[in-house]
Amino acid sequence: MPLAEGASKTATFTPAAAAYGANDVMGVAQEFAGLGPILGGVIMITGAQLEVDHTAVISGETSYRLHLYNVTPPSAHADQDTWDLPSGDRASYLGSIDLGTPADLGSTLWIETQGINKQIRVLSSANGGSVWGELVTVGAFTATAVARKVTLHSVWF
Repeated sequence: MPLAEGASKTATFTPAAAAYGANDVMGVAQEFAGLGPILGGVIMITGAQLEVDHTAVISGETSYRLHLYNVTPPSAHADQDTWDLPSGDRASYLGSIDLGTPADLGSTLWIETQGINKQIRVLSSANGGSVWGELVTVGAFTATAVARKVTLHSVWF
């Protein structure tokens, strides 16, 4: 069996300082460039982290979900849109990852999720096999306008 290759790639989602409802998009879609091989193929997302540079969990900030696509989502949800999977997005949609609930680590909020083991197919790209993500709230809360940095870890053979 060949040795596994892998990547860890980060995308930053920056919402407005505004009220977000449950299932609202935070910021806009972002690319995890090079998460897979340049020629594309099947990869496995093995883990994820989410970092919020804020000092406390906000009331209602229950958890986050990351919706994945193999291209820029055709629907181009805007910040604070209610997330939906319209018919035009179905062909590029790869499913979602529940990131979990942030832990307050003092000056940083942190989520670490291991053992995801989600298999997806990435398309070939000069940037490497890219994945696009939309970060979505699970609970309703008033967000601070600080970055939410999501890192995905992947392997492929």
